[in-house]
Amino acid sequence: MAQKVDDALNDFVHGRLSRRDFVTRAAALGLAAPTIAALLQGTAAAAEAGFPITGPMEEGSGGTLVVGQESNWDVLDPCLGTGAVTWRTCLYQIYESLVSRDMDNPAGLVDEIVPRITKSIDRSADGKTYTFHLQPGITFSDGTPFDADAVAWNVQRQWDQSKLGRKNPPQFDTTAAAVRSWFWTPAQLVNLRTPDPETVVFELAAPFAPFVSGMPESGLGTMGMSSPEVWKKAGTPGIAAHPVGTGPFLFESQTPGDQLSIVKNPKYWNPAAAAKADKIIFKALTDPATRVAALRGGDVHVIFAPPAQELASLQRDGFIVTARPNPHLWYLQLNANEPYFKDRRVRQAFFMAINRAGMAKRLLKGTALPAISVNGRTCPSWTDQAGYPAHDPAAAKKLLAEAGFPNGFDTVFQIPTGGSGEIDPVPMAEWIAADAARIGIRVKLRTMEWISYLHAWAAGMPAGIGMNQQSWGMTSIYWPNLPLRTTSVLNVGHQPDKRFDVLLDEANSAIDEKVAIANYRAVDVLNAQELWLLPIVNDLAPVVISPKVRNFVHSSDWWWDFKKVWVKS
Repeated sequence: MAQKVDDALNDFVHGRLSRRDFVTRAAALGLAAPTIAALLQGTAAAAEAGFPITGPMEEGSGGTLVVGQESNWDVLDPCLGTGAVTWRTCLYQIYESLVSRDMDNPAGLVDEIVPRITKSIDRSADGKTYTFHLQPGITFSDGTPFDADAVAWNVQRQWDQSKLGRKNPPQFDTTAAAVRSWFWTPAQLVNLRTPDPETVVFELAAPFAPFVSGMPESGLGTMGMSSPEVWKKAGTPGIAAHPVGTGPFLFESQTPGDQLSIVKNPKYWNPAAAAKADKIIFKALTDPATRVAALRGGDVHVIFAPPAQELASLQRDGFIVTARPNPHLWYLQLNANEPYFKDRRVRQAFFMAINRAGMAKRLLKGTALPAISVNGRTCPSWTDQAGYPAHDPAAAKKLLAEAGFPNGFDTVFQIPTGGSGEIDPVPMAEWIAADAARIGIRVKLRTMEWISYLHAWAAGMPAGIGMNQQSWGMTSIYWPNLPLRTTSVLNVGHQPDKRFDVLLDEANSAIDEKVAIANYRAVDVLNAQELWLLPIVNDLAPVVISPKVRNFVHSSDWWWDFKKVWVKS
């Protein structure tokens, strides 16, 4: 189906198919109306801004691809590494996840699970047993076998069996279990069986609708499979120091905070999908101006998170700017412990004061879309019918007065100066503060560098902080559990409404995916009424590439699959 949707979408983008005809064809292929709407809106916005979704496509191979990253990468251990930059930089290239999505599909249907190291997946009728059938004959790059025992070993590094009254195996890592608890705790895994070398059986205590879709997400699930032999020889530090997986690239070297190099895996298990480039070098260039200068100077071939104001100039100079929707959501969380935000009318007024469409068009130069859902535009439960209030400063000012704040109030907005997926946070926060001031809310910005901010954000908002911000989101329907469940450690605004928990429990336990999606959309509708989480914009994630780069497909996710990319001399 993906190829047929791809063809239809390309016909629409190039004017060979009308909007009505695309909708008719997409519906006939089985796409739901919200998915069609997300594809149309996001793709049309990128096209209107003059951004294609691929670079030049050409058969060939070779060269060294140099990539300028917007931040440093985390630890190179698939159980411990977090963040999109880490996954994009190394984990997706060296390791392969038990569950994979199609990262090279121009149609953007990244919710579609594709065969990789897992050949197929069966689910029992009661939704509690998942059987994974592995590809036969795969080895890790150190020559040891990738099989059912290796999968079990990796899962047992992060699955805490002591909660079931069992003893954890030697490779169990308490930090890994904590990092991945967002997935394994609600999944309620009670048993893991390996009946033969090519079969892994997961048994759950209850149905868990996002069990498969959550696995390939950064920060969730099984992530990449690492060689047990590395741990046996060098322990957990050895895994991060010299990553060994089954992927198309091999780790070569790294200088943390500066540069990381990977090279083509000459013995990749799937020769038809072997890497095209000889080598990829990732450079941590945290300053946007430095990234642009490195691209112009020929020191890098690709840059992520380019400054929006530089895009037109870069295009005029022959560089290619690609963009497309992804799971990204730039959002605010309001502190329920601050007296003024306890009143729903105040939360509504604050949201209605923010001109999200103006921010996306004028400040961000068309590189983002105003967000209208807590879900990203690639998520099956995304909807444009949740009912978020429109921008209306006059009505917002009236609501404030009704709530007892005719003269507004003072609040503090905690914001990072940059980071993974952050777009341009300080100017965006200044835009929000200016909009809020028009209805009498006086916002003071408190800025922090990214790593310090992450620690402060994860700790939850203390008294005196009215709101903070994050850039996240998932293609998996699981996402709303993280910021909106009252018991979640990432409910950093302490929202107290247990109606969210009820809807999330119903969604998670649904056997029928349509029922799960309907309940996740109900969560969105409830948030549109209560507004504890304020969706601001969805990034189209512009990437700028040199005209020397071939076969770059702009992924509809947070990370990229660089297997097909090569550099023409």
